[in-house]
Amino acid sequence: MADTLHSVTKALEVLHLLRARGPLRLSDIAAELGVGASTAHRLVATLREQRFVRQEADGKRYELGSAMLFTSAVSALEHCVAVSEPVMRDLQRSSEETVHLTVLKGPICLFAASVESQRPVRVTSRVGQGPLAHTAAGGKVLLAALAPDRLGELYRRAPLGGPTPEAITDPDELVAELAAVAEQGYARNLGESEPDMYALAVPVRRPNAEVISSLTVAAPLSRMGAGARGGALSARERQLLGLLRSSAANIEAMLAY
Repeated sequence: MADTLHSVTKALEVLHLLRARGPLRLSDIAAELGVGASTAHRLVATLREQRFVRQEADGKRYELGSAMLFTSAVSALEHCVAVSEPVMRDLQRSSEETVHLTVLKGPICLFAASVESQRPVRVTSRVGQGPLAHTAAGGKVLLAALAPDRLGELYRRAPLGGPTPEAITDPDELVAELAAVAEQGYARNLGESEPDMYALAVPVRRPNAEVISSLTVAAPLSRMGAGARGGALSARERQLLGLLRSSAANIEAMLAY
């Protein structure tokens, strides 16, 4: 009985660890729990059989599985989407452009929620879809928040794919771009995900300071007067950045977890 209780306790520790730290290698799990690799493998294998844990696509890391769906970061994201809706509507009205709330799914930036502009020429709502993260403003914000080893796993192959000539295809250039994004607190898409696409994005953080999503304003590039990558923001961009940061702060103030 004591051995069984000990195993249950260790299994629960695995779940708590993955919830707090996100995807981890088996060696990391073993080190954090203070157990041997074989013990960690047995615990994870048992949890995996019951869908509490699953392996990532590349098989190197473990993350919470579908049986933990409503007690994991997914529930936090659902909470974020719910509280964001009125703020996003206000931001759409004040900016007159389309507003997205985006999340990271591997190398893809997915639109979790959207409020579409009413202007005749506009970026349309694309909930459930998304471009390559390194070509999107919201995606860059989310990538910039990743640990270096996690980022390296996503982009270990060179060159990167690019749907337009403006997209970054060199991994070293992407690392430099993301360092700038982390420092300045925003990212832009200057026709990188598709022609004539402009987007400006800022992070949205949970109470523990973890970046849970990004808030984006998107519009046709041709009407933004945007400068070149790395250059100064235009007056219109500075206005949108102020609106975005204020809106993100309003969302963060309402997040309970």
